[in-house]
Amino acid sequence: MGKLFRRADTEKREVKDVERTWFGRMVKNVHNNKGFTLVELLVVVAIIAILAAVLVPRLLGYTDRARQARAMSDLGTMKTVIETYTADEGQGVYPSKDNTTDNYVGKVLKDGGINWTGGTDGIKDPWGHPYYYDLVKDSNGNVTGYIIISPGKDGQPNNSDDVYTTDSVQPTVGQPATTIDQTSAAASAQ
Repeated sequence: MGKLFRRADTEKREVKDVERTWFGRMVKNVHNNKGFTLVELLVVVAIIAILAAVLVPRLLGYTDRARQARAMSDLGTMKTVIETYTADEGQGVYPSKDNTTDNYVGKVLKDGGINWTGGTDGIKDPWGHPYYYDLVKDSNGNVTGYIIISPGKDGQPNNSDDVYTTDSVQPTVGQPATTIDQTSAAASAQ
């Protein structure tokens, strides 16, 4: 039994020895103080910065995918309206890009329930760029279909980040097989 008491005394001396060192005083003071030290705050800020650096790029990826999904949904709705118009008017008759005609794509979409504002705004994609509508023609100049493109994140049509649909392709992401003339197609969004 004497050894047990002696051991407890030895432990008490060891604790006092540790308290005499700078580390021991720091540990003791941490338990006695009510606030945080500058070092503790800097460590917390550094941890938050590291977490933000890791998580923000991942969240931006989800945002881009959500925007692509919304653009695909918008294009699907526009495709439905144009296909309904084509069925009513006769196979092979597609809305025009000429805003002075009755079958102007903006008027057709507006009549179909899509809030086409006319003017220079047209309908904006999720990235804030206008959708482009163009008629697809064969080598003889005959209209064979249409294409609607969201230029995607970079705002430039005819590349791999486009979201597009045609008379024969459901809304999809990628570079369309049919390219559009930006100057003539942009006029349809005005």
